[in-house]
Amino acid sequence: MLEKTPCLKRWKSSNSRVQRVVAYTTRQPRHGEVDGVDYHFISRQRFDELVEDGAFLEHKIVHGNCYATPLAEMQALLVEGKIAVLKIDVQGAMEAMRLRPEALSIFLLPPTVEDLEKRIRGRGKDSEGSNRGQIGRRSIRTVPRRQIRCAYVNDDIERVVRELNDLT
Repeated sequence: MLEKTPCLKRWKSSNSRVQRVVAYTTRQPRHGEVDGVDYHFISRQRFDELVEDGAFLEHKIVHGNCYATPLAEMQALLVEGKIAVLKIDVQGAMEAMRLRPEALSIFLLPPTVEDLEKRIRGRGKDSEGSNRGQIGRRSIRTVPRRQIRCAYVNDDIERVVRELNDLT
């Protein structure tokens, strides 16, 4: 099974219009993560200030940490004619789709729920891994199918990237 990040990196390398919108989070960086590349790592106080200022398209709390999509960064990419990719969970995607119904929603799905759980356990990064597995299973089952414009089983990176490029 393939993770989302390598698939998105491959899509970006094959299509110069593809740009990921770097989300904000209050969690601590994981080993190897770079501020401004993987996430914008900020304090909870700063996060709350940005929420108050209306700086985010969507925001949420997941496993005690805050995550959000910066509205200005996304809009700037769109003005430049870029494909602004939001790498967000189902909860965030549902809110983003509600606020931007014209957006093309693409879901990368694991080949099986077991593959999703194996990937989460294999990370070794999250103390709440089993809880994430439960949330992942529930998310896959509860995504409103009528709101998904495109969904790909993420089991062959070259095929998925080809289909994404055909779509855009």
